[in-house]
Amino acid sequence: MNVIEFVSTALINILPILILFIPYLFMRKKVIGKLYLRVFAGVLVFYLIYWVLPIIFQVGQTPQELEVQPGEQGDLLLGIGYIVSHFGSLLTQFSSYPLVTLPFIFFVSPFVSLIMVRRRLKKEMGAIKDNLRSVAYQITESPSKRIRDELIKNDWTREKEILKLLIVLLPVSLYLLQVIIKISGPSTISLESSLGWFLEILFVYLATFIFSVELLFSSKISLKGKFFGENVREQTYKSLYTVGAPISILSLLLFTVDNINNNSLELLPVIIFFFAYFIMASIIFILFLKIFEPISIIILIKLIDWWKKRDKKEKKRGSSNFTYIFLYGVVAIAVYFLLYLSITGFLIGPYLSNPDILTSADFLSPAPSPTLTNSLKFDLLTILGFVNVFLSTLIVGVFLARSLRSSKNIRQSFYVFVPIIVIISLFVSGILTYVLTGQTVEYWLTGQSSFTSIFGYNFYILRTASYDATLVGVTQLLSIPYLYTRYIFGALIWGLLIYYYKKEFKFKSIPLSDSFTEKVVFSTVREFPAFEDYQEEGAVYLLSLCGDPISYEKEREEIRSFIETLRKDKLLEEVKPQEEDERKRFYFTLKYLYRNNVIKIWKPEYSYVFEPVEKQGLYIIYEDGRGVFNYAFRSDDMQDPGLVSGMFSAITSFVKEMTKSAEALKKIDHGDITILLEYGNNIFGALFIKGTQSSEVRMPLKDFVQKFEEKYGNILKDWTGALSPFQEEDNDKLVEDIFKED
Repeated sequence: MNVIEFVSTALINILPILILFIPYLFMRKKVIGKLYLRVFAGVLVFYLIYWVLPIIFQVGQTPQELEVQPGEQGDLLLGIGYIVSHFGSLLTQFSSYPLVTLPFIFFVSPFVSLIMVRRRLKKEMGAIKDNLRSVAYQITESPSKRIRDELIKNDWTREKEILKLLIVLLPVSLYLLQVIIKISGPSTISLESSLGWFLEILFVYLATFIFSVELLFSSKISLKGKFFGENVREQTYKSLYTVGAPISILSLLLFTVDNINNNSLELLPVIIFFFAYFIMASIIFILFLKIFEPISIIILIKLIDWWKKRDKKEKKRGSSNFTYIFLYGVVAIAVYFLLYLSITGFLIGPYLSNPDILTSADFLSPAPSPTLTNSLKFDLLTILGFVNVFLSTLIVGVFLARSLRSSKNIRQSFYVFVPIIVIISLFVSGILTYVLTGQTVEYWLTGQSSFTSIFGYNFYILRTASYDATLVGVTQLLSIPYLYTRYIFGALIWGLLIYYYKKEFKFKSIPLSDSFTEKVVFSTVREFPAFEDYQEEGAVYLLSLCGDPISYEKEREEIRSFIETLRKDKLLEEVKPQEEDERKRFYFTLKYLYRNNVIKIWKPEYSYVFEPVEKQGLYIIYEDGRGVFNYAFRSDDMQDPGLVSGMFSAITSFVKEMTKSAEALKKIDHGDITILLEYGNNIFGALFIKGTQSSEVRMPLKDFVQKFEEKYGNILKDWTGALSPFQEEDNDKLVEDIFKED
């Protein structure tokens, strides 16, 4: 390769990546720009490891020539078309991660987390059923708002911890993979043994377990006021670091010794690729963590909420609701197969009629020799295969979201759509083709060193080549859960993402008795409720104004009066007339106001019951015992700040010394007074309450300590004892905002 060939090859191969980066320059200051940057970073990592790194396998090998047929020499459009299609193939291979692979992780993890919640309930004193009533969840934000906030915040702390843990477990996975492949039959690890394909599946299982632990923490689930997910996460990570690190080193040594004994040092490139591929998959996983996590949280909370209420008998629903859901399902199948037949019959069909395209793409023995045209067509086939998966996911997702809007019972929609998704997935995954023809449907795509003279000189590129990724033995058994469900879970996750897109959440505390209050989290409805839903006894809807409503002076007195009552959110039952005729008239009044964007209507998503407490005083104390800030919820309940700070300094030191526990003191009970403690880096907060602790007061305390330390972090690092910096009215307002009750 001369200088001209080297420079031109480098420039043309890098050019698509540079073009892909240009849109970010115009949107970098927007939220969508932050999302685009994550996608671009994923594509870049995928490009470097999936398409460039395979060169290490092919050092010393003669690159495959992509032959140019007579009449094609000097055809620049063909050369440009090949580069475009090749990069398009790269993008579609990358897109399979957020479209199929990652949704499996984020859909299965909530079910694994639910098992962990059940184990935690069993360890607690009392019956599981009784403990379940004490489970609460503090997520009151919609998934779309949570995604937006996380993108703006741009905090990578959790992602770094997850990536570090995955890297620690990498050598263990390497040795485990070798053992599994040996049990399955082949005596060595090589690309021919479906290493890359099974490696992806192994990563998915590991990431599912780690994220299920992470989900307990991020979902803010509490039991009797204690956020146990934080402890589970901390203990699990600590155990994996403590045990995983030495085992990883040992696994790496055993792997190396075993291959030296078998004279298999030529596998070193495979080991390098394994490490690189695993890290690539981990990076893509954490890049999309904040995008999919809110939906996983909703699934977990919905599962727990259903578990709580499963004994309650639901009223029978009319058949019309089910009919609408069924019709959406039928239309989804019809639309998909119409597009599927179009793609197969008019696009893929003509290509498949020429077997040279598939055979020439074989990495090991391309026959006949690959041509530039066939390589271009194989990339197009790869793109069309992705289009098939994308359309199936999009179509099912859209119609599933539509049915969820029409359904009052989310499970009813899932009962109808899961069989439909299964039918479609048989075609998307190629399982049906395998059953009918007996031919393998899985291929491992990678890059193969190649060159072509289409531009008048030897232009080098990694063409798209394939390995037969048929799994056998143990690897086949282990892959079944992923292979046969990935398209199903992908469609379900994307359906939920579409359904919750732009949905707003808000909560309202509804008194049940003097001792108990129910906190209900509502979401906006997209369609005005049917009259039978409005009439249904016990139906819970929340009414609110759409910000500052439009001028309504010309409206009749009844509407003006009603709008005034909605200055504070009201439950439908609170404003619905008792007389039948008035009810009907009021229904159409609501419909008029809703369609003119004067009011919003909200329906329940999930809820839990808690015991309200009486808050007395809040104290922020420095780590050495000095008082920093205090606030009295009731002036007659405020204790002397100096005595309180001195007391906590003595108690915490005594407890830590006597118990030898690494955990900090979190609660003090004294008769009818409970003191809750939450810690920051340099300070801790103490909240005096009358009643039983719950997440309703624990979470605001934790939130206030965090915000207070963020605000005064620089002062608190080397605090001199001066109280003047903290004597701001804004701090009192911050307390009122955080601890306010609905």
